[in-house]
Amino acid sequence: METGVEHVRLPIQEAEEHMTTNDGIAIEEMLRDAEEAGEPGDMVAGQVIGRSDEMTLTTSQLQSAGWVYVYNVQTGSESVINRNMLPQQLEKRHADGSYLFSTQRPADARRPNATVKCTLHADSPDRAKYDGMGLIVCAKSNLLTETDRDTHVERRHPRAWATLKGEERRQEREDTRSERRAMMEILNAMSADRGRGND
Repeated sequence: METGVEHVRLPIQEAEEHMTTNDGIAIEEMLRDAEEAGEPGDMVAGQVIGRSDEMTLTTSQLQSAGWVYVYNVQTGSESVINRNMLPQQLEKRHADGSYLFSTQRPADARRPNATVKCTLHADSPDRAKYDGMGLIVCAKSNLLTETDRDTHVERRHPRAWATLKGEERRQEREDTRSERRAMMEILNAMSADRGRGND
């Protein structure tokens, strides 16, 4: 009879371990207490999203599970995720077995040097240019280095990354052409000077 009792207890113990973090905070509690984040994007109910001669397409309502903040427990960096993805995020672990994310804001949530903003941030000096290109606005402002910023843009905003890289290549080609034109003008002027000197 005791073997049956132990056999029943084991899955319960596993379930309890599965439902709590290393600090003993229940995952369900973290799900419930997650700090609300604003809806990403700038779409609002009633906004016109398309037009033709016969009709206008507008949003009648926006519906979402909501967005919440999660924090990397080792670095303190903040991320915004959809509430539907929260259980999966809270189950992720570091290689040492500790949990990767928490909904509890760490006391030192912002690293002192983590102030590099995403290239697409609203405060970017090139924001007007990016708006003209139709690129999104990103609120990320706690990256540690410029390399982290580039990696963030490449992974989180692949379309914008491709657009910016294409623009960079186009500008480099234009600069090369301008340099060649200037060099040709110099060579032509030198050639004309030599020709006059022989007369």
